[in-house]
This record gives sequence, C-alpha cells and structure tokens, in this order.
Amino acid sequence: MMVPDRPAAAVEIEQRTARSPGSAYPHDVSEPAPFHGRAPRVRDGAERSILLLLVAFVVAVVSTRWFLQSTGYPQVGGGELHVAHLLWGGLLLVLAVGLLLVLSATWVTDAAAILAGAGTGLFIDEVGKFITASNDYFYPLAAPIIYGFLLAIAVLYVALRRRPTSRPVVTQPGRLARWEDRHLGRVRYRRILGIVLLLTGAVWTLTLLVYLVLDDATIRELITQSVTVPGDPVERPSEPLFYALEAIVIGASGALLMWAGVALVSGRDRLGSMVALIGLVISLTAGTLVSLYVEQITAMSATITNAVLLGAVVHFRHRHVDGVQDAGSPDPR
Repeated sequence: MMVPDRPAAAVEIEQRTARSPGSAYPHDVSEPAPFHGRAPRVRDGAERSILLLLVAFVVAVVSTRWFLQSTGYPQVGGGELHVAHLLWGGLLLVLAVGLLLVLSATWVTDAAAILAGAGTGLFIDEVGKFITASNDYFYPLAAPIIYGFLLAIAVLYVALRRRPTSRPVVTQPGRLARWEDRHLGRVRYRRILGIVLLLTGAVWTLTLLVYLVLDDATIRELITQSVTVPGDPVERPSEPLFYALEAIVIGASGALLMWAGVALVSGRDRLGSMVALIGLVISLTAGTLVSLYVEQITAMSATITNAVLLGAVVHFRHRHVDGVQDAGSPDPR
C-alpha cells in the first residue's frame, strides 16, 4: 500500500520541531524567519549586541587614554600632517556598517557590534577638540561627555534586558558554578562582600570628612599631587563647587556602602544588597560624572572598581537572594 505524499507544509513543520538527541522538548533547528513588516521591532539578540558594543566602547576609550598618557601623547604623521585617532574610529564604524550591509552569518552581528563600539570610543574620545575653539583635547568637560554617552548605552542595555522575551546574554560555565558552590557559598560570599563594601564605604566617607576639614586650595593641591601623572597637561577646575559636589556624592555613596556592609555581615542579605546597589549606582552615575570633571581620566580606575563591585553585588543577589527561601528558612552554605 502506497503512502500518499504529505503536504509540504507538514514536512516543514516536522523539520522545524525535530527533537534533538536526548531531549524531551522540541528543538527549532531553523533560523528565525526574516521580518517584513513596516513597523520596526526589537531584533532577537539585540541585548547581546549592545553589550558587546558597550564593552568595546569602554576598552577603546580607556586603553587609548592610558596609552597616550604613558607614551607622552605621540602624533601619527609628520610636520603639518596629524592622523587623529578619530579617523581610525570612523574607519571602524564604516567597516561595521559594511559587514551588516554585505554579509549574512551568525558572527557578523557580533563582529559589527565590536567594531562599532571600538569605533565610537575612538571617535568620541576626541570630543574635547570639537567643543572648544582651541581644540583642547584635555578640556575638563570632555570626560563627563564621554562617560554620559557610556551611561546612555548602559541604560539602553538594561532596558533591552528587562524585556519579557529577553534571553540570557552571558551564561556562567558549569565548571565555574560548581567551583563557586564548593568554595564560595552564600555565607562566605556574604561575609567577603560585606567586608569589602564596608572598607570601601569607609574610604569614600573619609573623602567627605577631608573636605569638611581642609580648605578648597589645599584640596585642589592634594588632588593634583595624588592623581596627576608627571607630564600630564590636564588642568584642574578652580571652582570650589565641583569639589564640594564630588565630596558630597562620594561621601553619601560611602555611607550607603558602609550600611550595606554592616547589613550583609549581620545576615540581612536582601537589605544589604539593595542598599549596596543604590550606593554603587549613585557613585557610578552622579559621582563619576563629577569626579571625571575634577580628576578626568584618572577617575576611571575608581569607576572600574565600582563597576566590578556592582557586578559582584548583582551576582550575589541573583544567585543567593532573589527567588531563594524565605527569611525564616535555613541559610544554605
């Protein structure tokens, strides 16, 4: 008896829902169908692309500033010719767009996001030259503008990650997760994180106390001696308002981190992690914007430290607080 041919649509559905070996759930083996509607929609995997762009942007700006500072700000070219790194950034942006327009492959979007992030970083790093009549690369407002653009990208990434259909961008390797379960359980993680936050907050709070004790001229001299690299042509602002704002914001963030550290050490995980998040977000937004105006690129070291602390707090909250047992339940070790 001959079996009649099945409709092509049925065969296509069966292929799209083919079960992977050892799996109890259907597995879509085909690529997502292209979207042909007129109204734009968020592309699948957009959050991953923005994260790659964000990381490449930070690496490009920080590495460029540190390289130029350590090498005495060399110029590519000779005589009247000077090839600014803004041009290299523009070239990377053109390459990123070209990849998206010409090629179609799974790696193209990631490569384009990395090129776009690096190109944007090299481009905006020279913003000081284009907002001043004297082409001042070291203009104090340049660093806050760069960091403000970084914050805008970070806000876009957070908005994309909060979508209901968003998928994990970075997955913790199984081997690392098993090592963490064995050597860095909830109690040990809590204690280490609490002590680090407590010490960091104490140092930040000391900033406010120093400002209250010393006069403005002494504070400017102290900052110049402690954060200026020899040969650095950066000029510190003379207005005392910015030093006051920096001390107030950093001191307030430090008080919050000390509170968070005490809460974590005493076992109040949810309260401690939430207060730590608030303090770190304040420091990474308002605090860093003011610090970059006062100290410029040397404030990046503290910013990177704060970002690492924020990642540690977010990981602790995600792994050990959110969705875990009630407060009255036994605390897993």
